Amino acid sequence: MSDYGVTPKGIVIKRLDEITEELHTDLSDGFGYNTRFNPKSFLNVLLTNFADKISELWEVGEKIYHSMYPYSAEDINLDNAIQYGGITREEARPTFYPIHCECVDGTVIPEGMIIRSNTNPAVQLVCSNNTTVTRSSFNRVKIRIAALQSSAIYSVALNGTVYSYTSEATDGENEILTGLERAVTDDKFHIKQEDGCVSITAADVQTSNQLVLSGNLTTQSVTGIVNFASLENGEIVLPNETITQIATAVPGLLSVINLVPYIAGRLLQTDVELRRSYIDKIYHRSNRMLESIKSALLLNVQGINAVAVYQNDTNIIDEDGRWAHSVEVVIDGGSDYEIALQIWDKKTDGIQTFGNTEVIVPGDEGEPVTIRFNRPEYVYVWFSVEITMSKAEPLPPNYVEAITSIILNEMESIEPGKPIIPQRLIEAKIYGGIPGIAYIETKTFFSADKNEQPSEYVTGLVPITPRQRAVTDEARITVILGE
Repeated sequence: MSDYGVTPKGIVIKRLDEITEELHTDLSDGFGYNTRFNPKSFLNVLLTNFADKISELWEVGEKIYHSMYPYSAEDINLDNAIQYGGITREEARPTFYPIHCECVDGTVIPEGMIIRSNTNPAVQLVCSNNTTVTRSSFNRVKIRIAALQSSAIYSVALNGTVYSYTSEATDGENEILTGLERAVTDDKFHIKQEDGCVSITAADVQTSNQLVLSGNLTTQSVTGIVNFASLENGEIVLPNETITQIATAVPGLLSVINLVPYIAGRLLQTDVELRRSYIDKIYHRSNRMLESIKSALLLNVQGINAVAVYQNDTNIIDEDGRWAHSVEVVIDGGSDYEIALQIWDKKTDGIQTFGNTEVIVPGDEGEPVTIRFNRPEYVYVWFSVEITMSKAEPLPPNYVEAITSIILNEMESIEPGKPIIPQRLIEAKIYGGIPGIAYIETKTFFSADKNEQPSEYVTGLVPITPRQRAVTDEARITVILGE
């Protein structure tokens, strides 16, 4: 078997000096004298040029070999390699903000309509699709009296449940509105009388609800949730209640505000990110439920930062509180509804879903199905990294930025429930990626309170429960150059 080419140990190419030596040996044997004797001879110059071209062919062959595999291919070759697993690179996407739009009932928010934040600089967002804001899909509604009638029934139906007040002969508008306010007893809504109206607001700012009114009532305004996308791709972060400016006038649109968590966008997925997610995503064809759910979520739901899936296949509640024969998804980022759809699509019949977040999705026959999952509790981790310089080689001038970047990159890939082991997660990467380091000592401080200040850094493992996720940022990383 040849020592070169595709071998059991991978591809081994011939170097230029080896090719040159082999050609000299063959020609020397054929001509009967040593062709290496005169470096400036015609044969030696000709042979050197041929050897260089042969060496280039070996290098091309090596590149072709490595371009076939996800963990060695790059750029377009990586895109081609992962197609065999049915995976594609994630394209750049904008950040989506669900915006509460207060409108006259029936107002159409047109696609392309622009709003902006009140920050400096302002961030502009554009409406994703034509959306009609109506009482049939409201988060908040103001109801007023359309016709003042004595001994009449004034009724409000919320999601199919009817609440009524029968007016008396002496009742005015204020008495009727007070009667309606007292009649609505659903604790999923907040009821308040204000400015000649009854305001009904969903307790959950993310839900859309259905309203039906009797003919003697009408709406003053309806607030519905409309999706807007940032004009730029990537994760655009804005605090709640900062998107309030209407840039494109729309008849019937009264105000806008952001109250709901955004769905993070992203830049074009890099080679490093794609390789990191490749293994998790290829399980979308798996017959195993947990792997299939996780892969479907990563592939089909925008804005996911991390996901972990657990199962209790016993007949009793397990030590983490999961119901018997249930699956629990702990997921950071993404739309609640899109997450629920993927879980419903991939979970096995007869398996319950467990979690505090509940979303209703349509079942196989259109019936309402409740899907549950959990959002992780953040554990904020501070890092103190003390390094000792090697005497054999110098440190690069940007060693602080390089170490910080390694920690941030590794922490981004941490799933919920995974403990932080600095020696395995971080120090090995620093030793391998940054020259000039003789010794590393990493200490941590962690807390569920992001505003807490480190009191004492300690060595060892950072424990994380299944429903927690460790996070950090650049401000929580300190790099110290020891003696």
